[in-house]
Amino acid sequence: MYNVTVVGLGLIGGSMAKAAKGFHGCRVYGIDTDLSVVAKAAEDGVIVNSSVNVREIISKSDLIIVALYAQATVDFILKNQEYMKDGAVIADVCGVKSPVVYPVEAALRDELYFVGCHPMAGRELSGYANSLEDMFHRCNFIIAATKNTKRPGIEIMEEFARHIGAANIINTSPEDHDEMIAYTSQLMHAVAVALCDNEHIEKSAMYSAGSLRDCTRVAILNEELWSELFILNKEPLAKLIDELCGSLCRIRSAAMEGDRDELKAIMRGATKAKRRFLNN
Repeated sequence: MYNVTVVGLGLIGGSMAKAAKGFHGCRVYGIDTDLSVVAKAAEDGVIVNSSVNVREIISKSDLIIVALYAQATVDFILKNQEYMKDGAVIADVCGVKSPVVYPVEAALRDELYFVGCHPMAGRELSGYANSLEDMFHRCNFIIAATKNTKRPGIEIMEEFARHIGAANIINTSPEDHDEMIAYTSQLMHAVAVALCDNEHIEKSAMYSAGSLRDCTRVAILNEELWSELFILNKEPLAKLIDELCGSLCRIRSAAMEGDRDELKAIMRGATKAKRRFLNN
């Protein structure tokens, strides 16, 4: 029997556990520091044997998916690798890759296969109670491999990504992943936070036709998770914030100088870029 274990049964981990059903006809196990969450997942039929010892679960797992915060992911894998059986595949699903992939690869036993992954899916809500079996349907699934990432592990995770419904599997490096995620995700959260870090938000409800709601959709976030992600990926994020500030300053200057030609040129360029993005 193939055994899949999900470590961390929050929104992503809980959804992973639900989506894993049927993969290689597997049994799904779950590990979480909140034993009530483990019990609930077992009650729901998502995982089996909720009372089994953590080391025992790990020792018989063929695939271990770690859905913890970045540093906690590194710590869990390296602390527990001695209990993992030879040939086991370990994957993380963190929002940053370099700070996870390289420390794990540097200290992991040769008999284990580690793969850095990032399923591009989520919700504004958190926790196991908000996890969904179809969370990853039509998502982009990123595999951030290095020259040391072993092909059997990559193949298992590509197969798993297809099983949970990923529309696209993107193979890249940890560095490229972190640079792009700084733009597509972390910068978006920073902008949403900045918009809400303004006294106008308190009296804006009757003045908004939807733009403010759209632009601040991700401002309700888990500050423990996102503060760690921002710091671990600080260089790419800081560079993009500087670039954004430069763009805003161009718009501000054109507006203050009454330069409609410059404003229209900036807007035309942005419109063209957005249309290219939509057509990709």
